[in-house]
Amino acid sequence: MVGAAGGGGVAAERAVRWERSRLRHQDALRAAGFLPWGVRRRDRTRLRYACFTPAGPLVRSALLLLAAGYAGWVALGHGTGANVLRVTGFLLLVLVLSTNRASVTDDGLSYDVTGLRQVASFGFVPLWAVQDVAAGSRPDGWPRGPGHGGPWPGRRRVHVRYTDQYGADRVRSGWVRRPQQYVDAVRGGQVERKRKHPRRR
Repeated sequence: MVGAAGGGGVAAERAVRWERSRLRHQDALRAAGFLPWGVRRRDRTRLRYACFTPAGPLVRSALLLLAAGYAGWVALGHGTGANVLRVTGFLLLVLVLSTNRASVTDDGLSYDVTGLRQVASFGFVPLWAVQDVAAGSRPDGWPRGPGHGGPWPGRRRVHVRYTDQYGADRVRSGWVRRPQQYVDAVRGGQVERKRKHPRRR
């Protein structure tokens, strides 16, 4: 297992450490900027990995259903050209704002939703809490967990197994580009943090 010797301690101490890591992670994301390819050189050491993934299947299916329903409404003669443009623009805006961003910093990883990324880091996991990470199919014996993003050409699923704030075994999954680079970013970040903060005996 990778990084199983991460943060222990009582629940309260673990929760405080978790929150501090999350705040540092958000600071790193803000410093790096919104677009993964627009990261300034001085911030690349803090942002180890970032990629966009289209909205998940649930959001895409709901938008497709709305578009089909409105198309039927227009076919019955109840819509105007201006209304069609407004509805199309609205659906595209929702699709863009529902885009997921997978990020890995020195302090943790997250799967943010574009339209809400200034509010919270969804699926945040500090690197010190990660037990292991795997690309492809979820390994046997790993618990099921929430997923982020959805299938898309050039994207592959990755799974992160970790211990949550209360000591429970959890898994977070997401769809990313260059999955091996994502795995290396998580594992490399753990190794470097261990070197900077060796365990006390």
